[in-house]
Amino acid sequence: MADKGMVFHHTFQSAAGAVGNGAAMDVGGLALVAVQVTGTFSATITFEGTIDGTNWVSLLARDVASGAAATTATAAGIYQVPCSGLSQIRARISAYTSGSVTAVGRGVFSSQGIHVTGT
Repeated sequence: MADKGMVFHHTFQSAAGAVGNGAAMDVGGLALVAVQVTGTFSATITFEGTIDGTNWVSLLARDVASGAAATTATAAGIYQVPCSGLSQIRARISAYTSGSVTAVGRGVFSSQGIHVTGT
């Protein structure tokens, strides 16, 4: 849902305590989604995207604190996920040991000046 500044908010995972896909976010027309992962947990969050709604692939996300780029996160933080051309993204809990994971997203139409690279 858009707010006055045309920013879109979404909850991927809400205090999740198990492996699961969570809720996918429609990102048609968005350039970038910032995903904030919170909680005390031992788990792996895999950032994924799809065009057709069926076949999901891993997406490279950038940890804003360290600048590191990866397809997964194992710690709380904020991760920037480019999504131009995709129809949906998700923050899937792909491995879980303990704790509670919350992941929320904020999408924007323009990611001018933001670059996610593997180096």
